[in-house]
Amino acid sequence: MSSQTLVVTPSVPFAMDGSRFYLDIKAVDGLKRYAALWPGRVRCLMRRGDRSQIVFGKAYDAADLPFDVVARGDAPDSNRADFDDAAIVLAAGDSYGDLAIPDVTATPTVFIIENTLVTRLRILRLSQGLTLRTAKSMAWMVLRERDRRRAFEQAAGLQANGSPAFDSYQHLSEAPMRYFDTRMTRSQQASPAEIDRKVAQVLAGAPIRLAFSGRLARIKGVDHLVPFAEALQRTGTPFVLDIFGDGPLRAAMQDAATQSGLGDKVRLHGAVPFDETLVPTLKQTADLFVCTHRQADPSCTYMETLSCGVPIVGYDNAAFRGIAALGNVGVTVPMDDVSALARAVARLSADRPALADMIRAAGQVSQDHSFENVVQQRIDHLRTIAQV
Repeated sequence: MSSQTLVVTPSVPFAMDGSRFYLDIKAVDGLKRYAALWPGRVRCLMRRGDRSQIVFGKAYDAADLPFDVVARGDAPDSNRADFDDAAIVLAAGDSYGDLAIPDVTATPTVFIIENTLVTRLRILRLSQGLTLRTAKSMAWMVLRERDRRRAFEQAAGLQANGSPAFDSYQHLSEAPMRYFDTRMTRSQQASPAEIDRKVAQVLAGAPIRLAFSGRLARIKGVDHLVPFAEALQRTGTPFVLDIFGDGPLRAAMQDAATQSGLGDKVRLHGAVPFDETLVPTLKQTADLFVCTHRQADPSCTYMETLSCGVPIVGYDNAAFRGIAALGNVGVTVPMDDVSALARAVARLSADRPALADMIRAAGQVSQDHSFENVVQQRIDHLRTIAQV
């Protein structure tokens, strides 16, 4: 009988907490779902790292995990036996260390890919600035892109998170699929009753309730949020803007809001628990999400926000354009144009029936992209390729 083991190589590391595994919570949630749907054992090959590398982590007993955690060596062929006895390997295409897997095993490999070369280069420039070191890193990335494309051509399939990665790499694979990553389960998504309540609140004409969630760093464009609020104030639009998250720009943003006289309208709440606080807050008290992302990485934020019945107005990076194309769920404006962002929000605030239609559309579109649906589609894709 042939093996039915699924081998997964996440990009996140693991650490030890005494005799327990210290693992990324989101990775564990996904692997548990894989284990529930895959008709065999799931083996997770992970590199050992420092606990500080796992931002949202938790300690787990091995006996409580429905998948095996196996330490991975540095050399590509260190775990050859773990690859060779499997039905299929699901590897991280964004990780340079995984690109050699098709060279070291005959087991079919499917790569997950999230970022395009353009996005990687933009993220590097935004995070490090234009320096000689940045230029050298960019040159190295361009050279390694040839390895990535060669690996994808050798692989048995490709799972692309978001439209930019799918559009860039699908032609290299005989079996590509696109998905939109999310943590939102069906039970967490806004119900029809919750959508109706939000629509009623919007149509009542109260000040528009805006939200942003994410890391408060320049790469997320959060340095534009207070200038956006100032521009929106100048349009005469009544609003409040709730910002959830933490990061290096939080203090500066708070100071800027206070100095602009917007301290009562721009409210920074810090990092809050996703399930217990952020999701119910967005479902109950947010009409529109303001997305200032400058880069086109396939952030979970997009689909998770729509799942709360909250449409998006944001910069037209390639990832958001792919989301907006799914339906009447978003408005894109030119990159870095704070005034255009404010005008778009002002128009929707003035046209409440149009905003209500977008809220309904957000709730509808997200139904097809729940956490359960996405993982099921990805497992079905793997089973078709592995023929199990």
